[in-house]
Amino acid sequence: MTKEQIQDFTRKITQANRSTLVLLKFEMLFAYFDDIAAAFTADDPETMKSAVRHADAVLKSFQDTLDFKYEIAAQLYALYDFHRRQLAKVLMRHSLEELDQSRQMLMQLYSSFQEAAKQDTSSPLMKNTQQVYAGYTYGRSNLNESCQEDASRGFFA
Repeated sequence: MTKEQIQDFTRKITQANRSTLVLLKFEMLFAYFDDIAAAFTADDPETMKSAVRHADAVLKSFQDTLDFKYEIAAQLYALYDFHRRQLAKVLMRHSLEELDQSRQMLMQLYSSFQEAAKQDTSSPLMKNTQQVYAGYTYGRSNLNESCQEDASRGFFA
């Protein structure tokens, strides 16, 4: 993942509510899938292992945050476990077939979470963060973002 992508995800996470955070984790997972495919194409096994570890960490975080008082949690846990095993097969078989299968299946799940997120009108999880405004000014080749500083950010003693 590039530094720009990391900064973009970081900024989005600070403004996200619960549903949006789940969607962002999926987007991060797909970015790591892209990194795996790029490293495979470039025949760079170390970068590929690193990307697989990062993708696995995202899937593990999905498993760790499941609430098992709901029946669907057990099914989602098994699904995420399947995709973690698929990632291991990518490394063992040195093939992208399993990665492509996982991407297709997870894209369907992602679209389901997108529909559910449309109904979530809750406030962002993180409080006391910078507000980012995009679109007020444009650079020659990009969109400029500005952050409004708030004097009350940080810890209160």
